[in-house]
Amino acid sequence: MVDGGRVGGRLGWLPAAALLLLLGACTGDFDQRVDEAKKVNPGGGSTGTLPNPSGNLFIRGVASVAGVVRNAAVTLRPVGSDGVVNWNDADILGAGITFTNGIYQVTLYDDDYRGAILVEVRSRSDFASECGNPATAVSQKFHAMGAGHFLYSVVPVFDGYSVIEVDVSPLTTVAVMRGIAFDGSIAGVTGGVGAGMFGLMCQQVAEFFGLGRIRGIVPRDYAKSGGFGTDALYAYVLAGLSQLAKDIGVANVWDFWLGMAQDAGDDGELNGSIGLVPNTGVSMPDLGQASLLGNALLANYLDPANGERVISTDSGDINPGDSLDQLITLLDSVRDIDTSVRSYDMTLRVPGTFTIAPAGQAQTRMITLKQIGSSTEFHPFGDSAGPSFVEYLWVSSAPGMVDVQPWGRITVAPGTPNGNYTLSLTIRPAIGQTYVTGPVSNHTVTVKVR
Repeated sequence: MVDGGRVGGRLGWLPAAALLLLLGACTGDFDQRVDEAKKVNPGGGSTGTLPNPSGNLFIRGVASVAGVVRNAAVTLRPVGSDGVVNWNDADILGAGITFTNGIYQVTLYDDDYRGAILVEVRSRSDFASECGNPATAVSQKFHAMGAGHFLYSVVPVFDGYSVIEVDVSPLTTVAVMRGIAFDGSIAGVTGGVGAGMFGLMCQQVAEFFGLGRIRGIVPRDYAKSGGFGTDALYAYVLAGLSQLAKDIGVANVWDFWLGMAQDAGDDGELNGSIGLVPNTGVSMPDLGQASLLGNALLANYLDPANGERVISTDSGDINPGDSLDQLITLLDSVRDIDTSVRSYDMTLRVPGTFTIAPAGQAQTRMITLKQIGSSTEFHPFGDSAGPSFVEYLWVSSAPGMVDVQPWGRITVAPGTPNGNYTLSLTIRPAIGQTYVTGPVSNHTVTVKVR
């Protein structure tokens, strides 16, 4: 494979001026390493690439349920260009553990790997893998993680540099499982794991729970279990879910986190369609119904008389119209995760030229992006290297010799004469789907056969 160009894992580090030039011209290569490394404020980014790292490459993040996830196994699994996770343990990209504060840092076995990576968190055999539970922080601070429990997140793009802020929670797990659930029935879109699919799923899950984002941000430790984090609203959502699990009779909160994952995985929604919370006889609730999650948070978890709550804030501290009041109001309303529609702003194209030998191939990297506020941070909503709700339509100047396979893989047939060939690319929202809107854009990629 020819490595024609790379996109950094943290697009938010692009300087604004350089970004505008790049997006406006949409030509040539761009190497993010020219940007000097900057310190990122806690919770300030989605994923971060460390330029020019010395030593072994690694993936780093935090596993949290608004309580620390400690002593758990972390496995890095490769993802194919079709968005399918490689579950073969013989092919893993790295393995490690979460420490007592929930942090993990896993060295990659294969520095030459390129693409998305699934981060899997599971229990360790012969060790006490557990999480802090905000809803039972006094009577049972830690809940044991069983063999069937898991959490997921995704490195959207690994491009040969260490990546930080790949944080894992029950909500990132729902985003992964929702993406995998798509079976082609929505505008022919087949799901899986990839930059575009994961970026959109994270935004839909965040909106469903009244949050601005769930990637690259760590909830506060409302179990006082030795973890850390900065985002209070994220922690309130997870505390409310933990409280709901307790209220309906789920003894181990891990079973509820597993239920949410399975519920998202069967039809993409958190509607209780799986029937029962795994390992229990308790009905899995529809988390989008009115007066359920918001009530569990306000009336039960934040009840001044709740002796299990170890944070000082209670319902009496909520001011009308403040952020917590708005969150509870939204969580009390009827919500449907399928109604969350997002619009991308721009297309980032890297590179504009590939050099490929006859019988060779290369992977493109074209990403449609949503800018977050007025910052230079972005969520990917479409990616030529994996499944998404954005279409990448290619036309070759020499069909049969230079072609583009599914997910943007350029192939050059054996015996193709040396020369320059062109690939015309049209990027647009997938016809018929309703999740993503954005402008249609046209680009040209040059393939030099040598």
